[in-house]
Amino acid sequence: MTAFDLQEQEQLEELKAFWAKWGSSIIIVVVVGVGTYLGMHGWQYWQKSRASAAADAYSLVETAFKDKDAAKTRAAADAMVAAYAGSALSSRAMLLSAKAAFDAKDLPGAKKALEWVVANAKEEAMADTANLRLAAVLVDMKDLDGALAILKTSKTPAFVPLFADARGDVLAIKGDVAGAKAAYQEALAKLEKDAPVKKLVDIKLSALGA
Repeated sequence: MTAFDLQEQEQLEELKAFWAKWGSSIIIVVVVGVGTYLGMHGWQYWQKSRASAAADAYSLVETAFKDKDAAKTRAAADAMVAAYAGSALSSRAMLLSAKAAFDAKDLPGAKKALEWVVANAKEEAMADTANLRLAAVLVDMKDLDGALAILKTSKTPAFVPLFADARGDVLAIKGDVAGAKAAYQEALAKLEKDAPVKKLVDIKLSALGA
């Protein structure tokens, strides 16, 4: 029994010595490990929570848009971007707000919403979509030069022929037949063979005598 107690005492002393030497390091490693684990999972939970909340906010915008209530659509979209500006859904919410404003003949409101998308969209294709619609709004506001400035270049290759087509429309309105023809020809050259819009561009080009 005494031998056992002595052996136990020696082990205890060894443990004390080990802990005195390495204890603080072990604590740091454990704390960092636990902190990293909790931080990672906490961040994932927070992201999921934010994504869910953003989706709920977007559904309010959709509902107002489907009800054809431009004021409520704008208010819901503004509230969403204030809280979830970094969400990809925010750009979509502002596109709906712009469409609702356009349908309600509120061109300044549509312009403001589209400009927000252009400045804040996380996806280049979304920014290009907003620019195309913004150019159309500017045409309705009689700002043809502003529309042409927007349509100079697109962010994504897929939108190059669409920008060229829209540019041709604006140039045709301005009376620049040569410029419009060149723009339509560029659009035709870069559109896919089976693109639905290709026949329309061809018709517009033919109407100019090309």
